[in-house]
Amino acid sequence: MKTIEDQIIEVLATQLKLVPDGIEPDMTFESLDIDSLVIVELGLLLDGAFDIAIDDGELTNEMTIRDAARLVETKQAVA
Repeated sequence: MKTIEDQIIEVLATQLKLVPDGIEPDMTFESLDIDSLVIVELGLLLDGAFDIAIDDGELTNEMTIRDAARLVETKQAVA
């Protein structure tokens, strides 16, 4: 079973065309050259992938994939 981190990496690879082999859970979005506009798009993609609602500003460039996974887990627990 894929972890939430694995699923986020898959979204980054398939939807944002990043190479998944070089992506680690402790990498920040900034280190992956993801800017603020793409962060907004990523939030929308994660909304759909996990059936949650991520508000503007909840994802930031300084967050790691692991941080984003925790955010998704928190959102799923409330839903």
